[in-house]
Amino acid sequence: MLIQMHGDPGSGKSTLAKAIGRRSPAMVIDKDAIKSALLHSGIEEATAGAAAYEVLRELAADFLEAGHSVVMDSPCGWPIIEERGRALAARLGVPWLMVEVTCPVEVIDARLANRTARRSNPTMRQDWNARPGTYQPTCERLVLDGTRPIEELVEQALAYLRHASVACSVLGSRDSELAS
Repeated sequence: MLIQMHGDPGSGKSTLAKAIGRRSPAMVIDKDAIKSALLHSGIEEATAGAAAYEVLRELAADFLEAGHSVVMDSPCGWPIIEERGRALAARLGVPWLMVEVTCPVEVIDARLANRTARRSNPTMRQDWNARPGTYQPTCERLVLDGTRPIEELVEQALAYLRHASVACSVLGSRDSELAS
């Protein structure tokens, strides 16, 4: 399955994505790790974001084709990101799911101010919804409160993914471990 994370920087989505990866056989691909590497190699900021998403999808395709589930860790703030993720899942015949993490702005502010950031990570909250073309998804998805304990969030996410994998009944035996 292809799991697309969604949420503001600082909401807890990367923490949850990594925790899902530790508790399952899913491969976690972090867009910010890719974008930071591109920035370090001299690629301009204006180009690095789009390029990072291209690399993210290519890696996801390779892992999915190898039989792994994939968690794509990115804010998914523009409809094209969701659309291309869905198209990738459809092309490869795997379920596409979204897990969104939300958080109050004061918590996001504190997290961004205190985290060790990658080069591509913001250190201050931005009004993502005010940026042209951004969106709030309307698709069916799991929405979690990023202020809850991570163990609770992981259990909720794994239950959601387990339910979705049973409903889709297209996953192989390796992906059935996702629910363990």
